[in-house]
Amino acid sequence: MLMKHLLLIILLFSTLLSCSRREAIFIDDVEQSKEQLKKLDSSEIFSYIKYSPGTAPPRYYKGNDTTVIVVKTRKVETRLQKQRHTFLNRFLDSADNGADILIVQDGVLILSPEQKNLRKLSPDQLSNAKTMEWEGAKKLYGSHARPITLLINLYDPKFEYRP
Repeated sequence: MLMKHLLLIILLFSTLLSCSRREAIFIDDVEQSKEQLKKLDSSEIFSYIKYSPGTAPPRYYKGNDTTVIVVKTRKVETRLQKQRHTFLNRFLDSADNGADILIVQDGVLILSPEQKNLRKLSPDQLSNAKTMEWEGAKKLYGSHARPITLLINLYDPKFEYRP
């Protein structure tokens, strides 16, 4: 009899715990309902990441009891890729005009003669293109650091390692 009561209590507590787990869903960086997620066609989804409770990045963090789902749609990602491509080409234009810019692609320093190859990148290859603060660049790249450091990341990095 005592065992039955104990099992019933355990069952009740586990049910309560499972009910207390919440979900936060972000579609294109806007918090949405589960219904909105269900309305999305799979062809519209560019990426889908599910974070266990307490593991989401600070931008999406909703507490230790909340599962976070982050969805990026193809429409928004395509727009961002075009913006990154424009951003990259502006900095390449500046470098061509003599600006002192350090360019880092997927963690590899890109020397001046190789920078012209960056113009061959298509917008859909760029997962990231942003500048870095001088202090951070100095710590990471030492004497190679420049007043402007441009970081580029590709979705599928393919480069040769040259010691």
